[in-house]
Amino acid sequence: MSSAGIRVHIPAFSKADAPETARRKRKTLACYTCQRRKVRCDRVQPACGRCRNAGQADSCFYDGRSAQPVSHPRPASKQDTGKRSPFVPSVGWSGSPALGGFTSTERRPRTLEGDQNVGTWQLHGAKMDSSSKHNGERPALQADVEEFLASKQQDSASPETAVFRGKNFRTQYYGSSNPTSIVAHFPELRSFMKDTIMQHTSLPRVQRELKASWVRWKAAKAAGLPLTDSELLHLVPDRDIVDRLVRFYFDTFETMYRILHAPSFWEEYRLFWEDRQAVKPAFIVLLLLTMATVSCVSGADSHKYIGDSALSRERAVLWIEASEWWLGRQSQKHVYVTIWQIRCLLLLAKQVNIVKKKRTWTVAGTLLREAMSAGFHRDPFLLAGKVTFFDKEMRRRLWTTITEMELLISIDRGMPSGSAMIPSDNETVLNIDDEDLPTEGGSTPVSKPWEEYTSSSFLHISSASFSLRVTLNSRVNDPSSPLQYEEVLDYEEMIMKELQRLPPRVEADENQDPGQKGMSAMARTLLDLQLRQFLILLHAPFARQKSNNPRNAVSRMVCLNAAASILDQYSQLTKSGDLLPLLLRQDCYRAALIICHNLYTSITIQNNLVLSSNSSLFIQYVEDALTMLEDRITLHGTGYTHYWYISAACALLRSTLSPAESTVQKQQAIDRVSRQYYRILGAQEDFLKAKEGILSIGLSKVNATEDQMQFSELPLLDGSMSQAAFLQTDPASDEFYFGDPAAWTFDNLWSIEQLV
Repeated sequence: MSSAGIRVHIPAFSKADAPETARRKRKTLACYTCQRRKVRCDRVQPACGRCRNAGQADSCFYDGRSAQPVSHPRPASKQDTGKRSPFVPSVGWSGSPALGGFTSTERRPRTLEGDQNVGTWQLHGAKMDSSSKHNGERPALQADVEEFLASKQQDSASPETAVFRGKNFRTQYYGSSNPTSIVAHFPELRSFMKDTIMQHTSLPRVQRELKASWVRWKAAKAAGLPLTDSELLHLVPDRDIVDRLVRFYFDTFETMYRILHAPSFWEEYRLFWEDRQAVKPAFIVLLLLTMATVSCVSGADSHKYIGDSALSRERAVLWIEASEWWLGRQSQKHVYVTIWQIRCLLLLAKQVNIVKKKRTWTVAGTLLREAMSAGFHRDPFLLAGKVTFFDKEMRRRLWTTITEMELLISIDRGMPSGSAMIPSDNETVLNIDDEDLPTEGGSTPVSKPWEEYTSSSFLHISSASFSLRVTLNSRVNDPSSPLQYEEVLDYEEMIMKELQRLPPRVEADENQDPGQKGMSAMARTLLDLQLRQFLILLHAPFARQKSNNPRNAVSRMVCLNAAASILDQYSQLTKSGDLLPLLLRQDCYRAALIICHNLYTSITIQNNLVLSSNSSLFIQYVEDALTMLEDRITLHGTGYTHYWYISAACALLRSTLSPAESTVQKQQAIDRVSRQYYRILGAQEDFLKAKEGILSIGLSKVNATEDQMQFSELPLLDGSMSQAAFLQTDPASDEFYFGDPAAWTFDNLWSIEQLV
């Protein structure tokens, strides 16, 4: 029998000195929580200081067999003094007993004996187990204590969820705020999806065709990267294309993140076209990355594909790889503002184009620490006269941009933000336009009022809620301290106050002076979304509890309303042509999945008096989300897994409402995904044309005849291909679904219970 989790105490005395009678057990004086964590307890009634500071005063109790707790006046907490922001996390990751928040005897995962092949997608749901497996480690609980715990269960969040991908030491971890973690508490969806996949084999054939095309293209494009700085110029397209992409970047991302200084950039841009050979390589890289961030949305060939990737995305990936190659060759001793701008744009371009997405969170954390090592988190005025006011404000802008991007990536990954424990005294960016920021000398600009729109308004306003959002992300992804319902209500009130402070939406007026127009629709919407998403993340643990408790019903309605609002705002953006948020964020996926889960939970517990009349409305929101995910597939050429999850969840919901249509709904769910594959497969570009349009450097190094021979064996892919051509034979199950088979079939899906 394994001895994991069992600790043996060996007394430090000889056998001759052993006492004749057993030692008397010491009375337990600490509260139960402090006992479990093995920390000092001040024994204050009704709740000790540690539990109060952790926001868990209502869960603090004392064992009935213990001595009477000490009763003395409650000390003033940090919140009472008013000297500390209420948004600063009271419990951080650094306060956990171990790196992962667990000690050797707390919440140790139960091993699965005989399981030698852990799956590629593993759902990890921690469950509270009242039976202890640690002899002598935990005091026996009397009936009144157990009854008290049962009564408090409704006030605590349901078990936290973690998603593991991979096995052994090749695992990838995704925390509670990652959208896919919802599936861990949705076993009915997993069963429904697996049954659907196994009964309908229309997908594997078309997937194999796309995979074969992609593998050939990956080998062909390997020779396309530049080898010298001068070759970077060959990657710059014609001026009309560059003009369109760069201006589109400034109209979108630069209304949110502030990475570039517009007047300085446009002056360098003018000089670049006057003498391209005299321009610095750093500016060429900057130019390539600005185009890479918007290439998928504004590319003229966005509806042509190579494998499961759009040509516009492939061009952006080439620009990203070339920029990363150039940046890696630069000296770390001579860093200037353009290097920092390139670092920021490189992270943003990778995020938008889904480049090495498994490493995005670690790359964002590295960039954050590089900025800290350069002192960006400190007030730039500490540098006194060593830098200009322009440099000071640019340091502020870059630091704020880096922290905002890192927080967004942390939320999507389900990880704590690196900003959570950073002591920063850097002030908010000034609410001014770039034209008001002098590059040399001049008077010091004054920040404009909150209500007056400038190109820096998004960052200026977003900074006001940054501490709150960092705290919320830390609490949601903290496995060692479950949220209490009263705590959720307090955070919800803070979120609503911040939402009410946001500037009102301004209707676009073509006749209005551009300088007087309000904040762009995309920037205003994202200010709302980055706060509203936490209403879902906070209430989701309570909403998924299958009980008729009124609190859980309220949480379900909060999640449904927040998700519907998010999808409605995204729908308005996409209708107006603002598609970049679809590529940057995962709100649509999360909102659609939470609607399906909460509706299903409400229906199964027969608590659908309110939802029965509104179910069709919420299902329509899910259908809208599917349409927007189709747009994302169109822009990227990939993203089928998320689309499959939502398609199956919608079909399951319809099947639950109308059980007789279950078979039809399964067929329709798989047909939805199949149509997306066939649509991309039917728009495949000829390899030679693709290489000529994207890999111009590679073409100059190889003979055209060799290219012709290389691609002559490739199949001609066009829109005339029929589905029957791919259903001649059924492939083996191990050939299903390239990329991540278990994400489609759930063959290796399992959950673990954790012990308390």
